[in-house]
Amino acid sequence: MAQMNRDNLDALLSALALSPDNAPLRCEVVRGLIENSRWAEIESFAPPLLSTEHKAFGLSALARAALGAGAREKAMELYGQAINLDKKLIDEGFELMLEPENAISVKAEGFEEEKAAVARDRRRKLSFEDVGGMEQLKERIRLDIIYPFQHPEVYTAYGRKIGGGILMYGPPGCGKTYLARATAGEIDAHFYAISLDEVLSMWLGQSEKHLSEIFDTARANLPAIIFIDEIDALGAKRSQLHSASTRTIVSHFLAEMDGIGDRNEQILVLGATNTPWNVEPALRRPGRFDRVLFVSPPDEPAREAILRLHSKGRKMAPDLSYKILAQKTASFSGADLAAFVDRACELPLREAIKTGAMRDVKTGDFLKALDEMRPSTMEWLRRAKNYVTYANQDGLYDDLARYLESIRLIQ
Repeated sequence: MAQMNRDNLDALLSALALSPDNAPLRCEVVRGLIENSRWAEIESFAPPLLSTEHKAFGLSALARAALGAGAREKAMELYGQAINLDKKLIDEGFELMLEPENAISVKAEGFEEEKAAVARDRRRKLSFEDVGGMEQLKERIRLDIIYPFQHPEVYTAYGRKIGGGILMYGPPGCGKTYLARATAGEIDAHFYAISLDEVLSMWLGQSEKHLSEIFDTARANLPAIIFIDEIDALGAKRSQLHSASTRTIVSHFLAEMDGIGDRNEQILVLGATNTPWNVEPALRRPGRFDRVLFVSPPDEPAREAILRLHSKGRKMAPDLSYKILAQKTASFSGADLAAFVDRACELPLREAIKTGAMRDVKTGDFLKALDEMRPSTMEWLRRAKNYVTYANQDGLYDDLARYLESIRLIQ
């Protein structure tokens, strides 16, 4: 949904002045203020929500206002209260903004490993109960990841090490990061989500140093999961790299994944990518990313759960059929579904601004919005079809092939 323009926001503010006890309207006003980065006004308009059923949303809004004002610690406290009340308010992007800017560089100056773990593992734990649908994928993750951590004595008896690497791939916006965090919560592990800007540096040797610091911190706080998004940018095929320094970074990453002796025992490295065909083949060697999981667009139960999540706190009709909407949004990503809810709210929002009367968002509004939308995943799936058809001799994309067959992209 496009950012709410000033005229629409001013109209909502005028309506709220006439009806200050209208909590759903106040929520819409606060959303508009957030979209327009009007932090000071949020601190005036959000507090009344704390005495309503929208308390969690009010706390989340105040957290954003606090961060906008430079009060990082206060923002972290308010955000923690919000997600403790409502897990659905967890926001990956906002959490990254809450991270201290010197999370990596401080370690180089020699502080204790425990402080490093606290600084990098501040995110609230999730579990599979927070992930709607996707039961087949969750069971695969249990077998490949969770059970080895929960029953180490069984795996030790058969000479199997606990840890290693798993590569998750699929279309953008389908919840790879969310699944990684839920996996960490299932095994009660320290979770380190690494962004590329924390690793890559323009200075010679600094990128390798940052990688070593990340792995050393994880080794000091076991069990640990290191999650690296866009792994193809860090572990790209060395044959495609033109810079000697970049090839050195990839080689150093491979060495860190191998470890020395048992240094990586109880460390799991999860990589996520939208383009697995661009990942260095050496990364898929046993002991590295030797297991590959396809994260498909959410299935029907997951779509229904996601639609309910993004509808929470909005003025929705009591008889709204989320099940029907889930059936009609096959192949939609989680991001698509969020945009779908936003777009369905546009028509009644425009009517409310013109007439001053607010009505519920109905199934018909969603169906009208659906006429203007297409799943963003289809372009990725059509491109992936070529790799399944012509480059799957080793069975790497078998899960993807079965999914393409199920949606009839492969006959």
